[in-house]
Amino acid sequence: MRSEMSVEDDFLMRNSKVSRIRADDIEPYRARGGQLRMVLHPGSVGSRSGYMGTAVLQPGEHVVEHFHPYSEEFLFVVKGDLVLEVEGEDWALGAGDGIYVPIGKRHRLRNAGTTESLTVYHIGPLAPDPSLAHVDTEVLGETDTEQTDAAAGTARILFGMTVAEEKREAFLAAYEKVRFSVAATPGHIRDQICQSPDNPEKWLITSEWTSVADFFAWERSEEHKELVKPMRECYSDPEFRSFTVVAETKAAQS
Repeated sequence: MRSEMSVEDDFLMRNSKVSRIRADDIEPYRARGGQLRMVLHPGSVGSRSGYMGTAVLQPGEHVVEHFHPYSEEFLFVVKGDLVLEVEGEDWALGAGDGIYVPIGKRHRLRNAGTTESLTVYHIGPLAPDPSLAHVDTEVLGETDTEQTDAAAGTARILFGMTVAEEKREAFLAAYEKVRFSVAATPGHIRDQICQSPDNPEKWLITSEWTSVADFFAWERSEEHKELVKPMRECYSDPEFRSFTVVAETKAAQS
């Protein structure tokens, strides 16, 4: 439940100033693909509900796959032909198209045309901390490879525990903070939390990493130790297993 607006918040909103900023005056950010410019945001204009920017992509360029843990994203194509990939589904976009991406949906924007594209995006509400505004799920420059055992060498981590009924809500809340933090950790690929259908107090957290070494580098860090303290207070009977993938079989494509 949202708390009531404070006197300070009300004062700041009523006394905000109209601000104008030219996107061309902003140095583009290129580490995530294309040219990204955050134009209107809390740091530049004092906005309190979200931020807006532009994405310029040359033919073949893309913005790396990512998701927003706390925010919705609204995109409007000014020019160009693009494809927005949302968790395995492709959406073809052209000039004049607007599209909405819900909270938590992994997505990637790419220029599928032969000319430069320009997209305006708006993201809101703001995350509780700027570091949680978005979580990248790939790194620029990595390419997909078609090979039988592409997963060979990656690591699977299994962590089981018992969570009493009265501690379940606190446990899930603590896990929510951990998973959004670990998603931005080098080497992390994905994770899942599972509950036994036979015993609701039995839980299993599975995670996938590029290597066992990457997992242990995070697991032994001071940041990890502090982050998981609230979770540790909620469970008992921990069981830990780590494995290295030897081969992987994928479903046949129809």
